[in-house]
Amino acid sequence: MARGGADYRLVILLVGLTQLIATIDFSIVSMALPSIGLQLQVPPASLSWVISAGALAGGGILILAGRAADIFGQRLCMLIGLTLFGAGSLGAALSPDLSVLIAARALQGLGGAILGPANFSLINTLLPDGAPRRQALSVFGVMQGLSLVIGLLIGGILTTHYGWRSVFLLNPPLALVSIVLTLMVVPRPPPVQRQSGKVDWLGAALITISMALILLAVSMMGRVGWTAPQPLAMLAAGVVGFALFFVVEGRASAPLAPLSLFGRRNFAAANIIFLLIMAAVGGVFVLLNLYMQAGLKMTAMQSGLGMMPYAAAVMASGQALAPVMAHTPHRLIVFGGFGLFVLGLAMLAVFSVQPNYWIAIALGSVVIGFGTTGAFMVLMADATSGIPPLQQGAATAVLMTSQAIGVPLGATVALSVIGLAGPLAGLAAFRSAYLVLAAMVLVAVVTSMLTLRAANAARPVLGHP
Repeated sequence: MARGGADYRLVILLVGLTQLIATIDFSIVSMALPSIGLQLQVPPASLSWVISAGALAGGGILILAGRAADIFGQRLCMLIGLTLFGAGSLGAALSPDLSVLIAARALQGLGGAILGPANFSLINTLLPDGAPRRQALSVFGVMQGLSLVIGLLIGGILTTHYGWRSVFLLNPPLALVSIVLTLMVVPRPPPVQRQSGKVDWLGAALITISMALILLAVSMMGRVGWTAPQPLAMLAAGVVGFALFFVVEGRASAPLAPLSLFGRRNFAAANIIFLLIMAAVGGVFVLLNLYMQAGLKMTAMQSGLGMMPYAAAVMASGQALAPVMAHTPHRLIVFGGFGLFVLGLAMLAVFSVQPNYWIAIALGSVVIGFGTTGAFMVLMADATSGIPPLQQGAATAVLMTSQAIGVPLGATVALSVIGLAGPLAGLAAFRSAYLVLAAMVLVAVVTSMLTLRAANAARPVLGHP
């Protein structure tokens, strides 16, 4: 039985299904973008807001959402997040024009931000350490790959045969099932937890505005260039806001993100590693699809199918994670997995000049998918291991914030390298971009080697736990 009396299998089912709902969105909407632009008569530059609206709306409130999960309990946050995500999906399906669609996508982003920290923290708060927790992490990883398969395949089929609105109708029934499961297995928090909880509203305002400024600045840089004054000013303001946030948190009686969290070596290192790793992931996704469509002249549907080997590798890695974690030191899994990421990027760089899908795309992407998934899940688990239950939501949210910044940053870096190479560079431009991403991952590997401890040896360095 899980903590709180629920069947741990139902908890794992809830965690896996909710992760599927949250991660399927990007890939399935990507398949529908061309049809959305055609039917709503939206130019490509404006169409990007269909993707970025959710990230911009949700990225800024992740830490506030994590703190809310600690105060009000995962149950309430799960219910609110699922409801908002499902309502946003339904609103997107019924959108008469682009402005309504963007607003609906922003609502989805808010729901996803509230949902994410609460969902992952269920693993550490409801499941006992050992086989149940390892199984949950394995299912969590499998859902990463399954979401790609469903998103790219089902998204293409639905868009082709039933129109782009149908892809948004997939989420509401799944959200409803997760709501029922939440009511069944997630306990209400004790009254003392809710009564003693306080929200640092100044910190919440600072982190929300700072995150929004940084994400918006990085997104704009991809369109107007790294040296454009407006995104640079926004980025600088966001960084200053972040610095002020940590000053406020150090003095707050009930901080959103207790500074003692950063005294834990695994947690502090994981934030740096995740920023670099997710930047590489965001960059490689953009490059793979751009290479297939611009370099190999594939259609959007064909490039979606071209990502299936990667998705299969992610699912295989997630499936193998539980038994591997039981018999392999966690640090070795992290080093080996991210080492495979470097190897996969090197393969993509070396073979990118050969316009052959199987050699230039499939081989390297399989290595990346298999290596990254297990390492990512183990690092996420070890970074939050040993953190008190009432700080699990905040800790998970901080890690997710690092990831949220990394993805658009990596995509912007990758596209900038391609642009700097010039139109005459051709496929050779991809080699430079892959090598830049490989350098990011290599720094993450070195950081993990120098800083990570075994999960059971992690101890706070600063102050109280």
